[in-house]
Amino acid sequence: MSPRYVDLLDRPILALSKDDDVTFRDMVQGGVLIFGDSSSGKSSTSLKQFICAGMRAGLGMVCHTIKPEDTQTYIRYARECGREADLIVFNEKSNLSFDCLAYEWSREETRGGGDVESIVDYFDTLLSIGKPHSGSGENRFWDFAAQQAMRHPTHLIKLAGEPLSIVNVHRAISSFPNYLGEQESEAWMNESYTASLINAIRERKASLTEEEWQNLDAATAFIFFRWASMDERLRSSIAMTFAGLSDKFLFHPLKRMFASGTFSFRPEQITHEKKLLILDFPLNEYGRETARFIQTMVKLTFQRAWLRHPYVPGCCNGGMLVQDEFQMLLHKQENYWAQTARSSGVASLYITQNILNVAEEFGETQPGSKTRAFLNNLGLKLIHRSTCPDTGAYFADVLGKRYRPVGNFGTTGGHESGHSVSVGGSLQLTHVLDPINFTLLARPNGTSPLAAAYCYRGGDIFNASRTEKNPEGDQFLKVYFSR
Repeated sequence: MSPRYVDLLDRPILALSKDDDVTFRDMVQGGVLIFGDSSSGKSSTSLKQFICAGMRAGLGMVCHTIKPEDTQTYIRYARECGREADLIVFNEKSNLSFDCLAYEWSREETRGGGDVESIVDYFDTLLSIGKPHSGSGENRFWDFAAQQAMRHPTHLIKLAGEPLSIVNVHRAISSFPNYLGEQESEAWMNESYTASLINAIRERKASLTEEEWQNLDAATAFIFFRWASMDERLRSSIAMTFAGLSDKFLFHPLKRMFASGTFSFRPEQITHEKKLLILDFPLNEYGRETARFIQTMVKLTFQRAWLRHPYVPGCCNGGMLVQDEFQMLLHKQENYWAQTARSSGVASLYITQNILNVAEEFGETQPGSKTRAFLNNLGLKLIHRSTCPDTGAYFADVLGKRYRPVGNFGTTGGHESGHSVSVGGSLQLTHVLDPINFTLLARPNGTSPLAAAYCYRGGDIFNASRTEKNPEGDQFLKVYFSR
């Protein structure tokens, strides 16, 4: 009797040769990494093939947009694959909303849901978007200071039963007392949003537990004394750190789309209902920093939700996270996501031109331990034509080295002694595939739609590479992808 279903992880997604497939298990081992120069064909060939293969396999998907034409490209793929009915195009004109904090807060009945420390961690990651992830001591001071400033108003908002939003946290921090004793003034009591939260909590005193009253005491002690007595320059710097994040959400359309307290779709719809979400906020149209922030904020929310739900065969349909020029969408929890995403049945597609783009986002002038640690988590790697020496050297190092015989030839002699010839050889450790091979890979042009790429599948041997001369096969395979 045949099984009722084939485990999603073992499902072939894309054929690389007549003897080699990429399974979904290959794709969720950290993710898929695609390198290639501009015009090398990485987006129009291999990325397209992975996206369309995932759509045909019935996977849900989140597609980020960088270029203005990306949205129409993804819509065309969905139509070609018969998935147009599953599309959710989220943009300013869609009348859809996704308040990330409202979604996070809505999980109060689940383990970790409605947890203040989880929200503080979420805010902390948002504050890191667009900043090099260096982790220096000075940066950590400001990180901890910002976390402290966010923790206390979040507790007040929770205790008051108010909706949690970026706007409300901003209003609370902005209305903290500026000097000792200001909370006793009539003006502060009547005009401060923080005062209104405290009054709302007192009105609910009959329903509060002893622990909740202790949380209120801790929050008000910080706000009324520690914050109020803090040096004004330090206090202003901390407040501005959060204001810089939240100001953009005080105004429409971003307020309506991301701070309305509502959400029109959920991360679970990607993995369980096979929805195809396109985040139609191209960086080249909306401004690099704004579009980068809102796309990364949505991505982070989805990643956190997916990690909370482990993949169970027969329950989840799987999902893909598509990120062309992914270095623009990195956040400081990205490495953790790459390490643990397999348990959620979600495969990330990471596409970029070269390794130096990634290193810059990790605060490294050259690819160092942080860059390599992240990239090494991604099990399936492809490289199209690449003329970047650092990228070629990295990929060649991934494929490894082996000892090979290297010959030498020499002659000596003179007028009296005549000539002598010497021939010899030695074993030298050299790259299995020399980086120069990556600079010669074919790319699409007016006469050919094909782009060549070398593929590495987590150290597995490709069956198509086994020959009489090489029965053991190779860990790499040259593949031609078509537009």
